Amino acid sequence: MHKYSGFALAAAASLVLSGCASQETLPEPTPAPAATRAAASTETFEEIQQEIFSSVADADAETDADLLADRTVGPFKKLRTGEYKLKGILADSFGLEKISNSAIQTAISGAQNYPHSAISVMDAPQGSNLQTIAVFQQPTARENWKLWGVLDILPGATFPSLSLSEGSAQAIEPSNGEGVVASPEDVLAGYAKSAESGKNPKGMKFSADKLRDTLWAGKETNEEAVGEAGSVAMSYEPGGPDPVSFATEDGGALVVGQLNFNTTIEVTQEDATITLGSTIGALASGEADGEIDVDGTMTANYTVMVALHIPADGAEDEEIAAIGASDPVLIKVTNG
Repeated sequence: MHKYSGFALAAAASLVLSGCASQETLPEPTPAPAATRAAASTETFEEIQQEIFSSVADADAETDADLLADRTVGPFKKLRTGEYKLKGILADSFGLEKISNSAIQTAISGAQNYPHSAISVMDAPQGSNLQTIAVFQQPTARENWKLWGVLDILPGATFPSLSLSEGSAQAIEPSNGEGVVASPEDVLAGYAKSAESGKNPKGMKFSADKLRDTLWAGKETNEEAVGEAGSVAMSYEPGGPDPVSFATEDGGALVVGQLNFNTTIEVTQEDATITLGSTIGALASGEADGEIDVDGTMTANYTVMVALHIPADGAEDEEIAAIGASDPVLIKVTNG
């Protein structure tokens, strides 16, 4: 079980000054600001979650991507569709990303603007000791709430307390960098650069995390397998729809987004043959024990989700920390 601080309800306090004033100096009355109302009550959202998880369970039972359309969207839909393809080839040797349907804490954005967003810290799913993060979105008023993303809370990570007002969480626009070390979209792009180069991009500092360690280990494994017969390169970029972001109680922000990355293997030695198996060979050949010979250049396209805590500008510790990640999923293989 991993530590997390949950969601703190921050009650707004007001200071009223009393004194004497003549009629001429009294200010004109102004309407009180409207209270920020959450897009759904906690009770209603619990019912919505169960409807969503039941729908996903039905799709999982059939490994049918068409059944995902009603109650999933964004990165989760893309990742799950990719998992279904692999499951159809690898059968019992491939497991779908585990999903919990038991929420510990949930925060829901305000009702004013669409898309509505919500985020939950979930109990560890059956067969796992990792609590998870589930992100939900209601794209428009005419659409149902849908599952947008599922990530594991990384070992040793602490989920930040979100800033709540009148029961709703403050959603942040991806380009809004006010009061934080960088905007959510810039941080996601910076994380992609850091994963690719192994260095911090200009103006940002990322703490060490398991996801990037895993990605670097995969590159090293591929380099060992290819040897002198070829070269291995990996590239990263933010992918999919805009990230979902919330203000945190410490003045920072939490951003959850999608990262696409490619592994490119090129034959560089004359008359050399590079043969690949595992999931790349399976997806490329359509067979569980399939292999492919690299035809000049082979590119494997993957997608992964990551959750990052962005510190407030001027915070004592300005390191950006990864707190959650999904399992990377192989989406496509191009050979030649």
